[in-house]
Amino acid sequence: MGLLESIFPKDRGDGTNVYRKVMFGAVGGVTAGCLTYPNDTIRRILQLQGTPGYKTYEGYFHCAKTILKEQGIGRFYKGMGVNLVRMAPNTAVQFGAYEGLKEITGKLGR
Repeated sequence: MGLLESIFPKDRGDGTNVYRKVMFGAVGGVTAGCLTYPNDTIRRILQLQGTPGYKTYEGYFHCAKTILKEQGIGRFYKGMGVNLVRMAPNTAVQFGAYEGLKEITGKLGR
């Protein structure tokens, strides 16, 4: 059993399932944001290449290698905090709304 499963047990019939999904969504959003942010950074840099003040790269891996060599690993995570502040509530609301609507529609169908 996972850590979140032990903190937020399965539905006890009192609506806790929605809160559980909200927390799972927030944690999932933060985790996904941390894992995918370096790729998003490279994508944004490649989109800006050719713009005055930005370098031109030969491709994805050339960009990643050059940034790592010239600016270090921290450059891949620059600005991630703001992204996580946006990502956690966004996914929490999505998961919570889905679970809440699922419960409402399930009660209507009975």
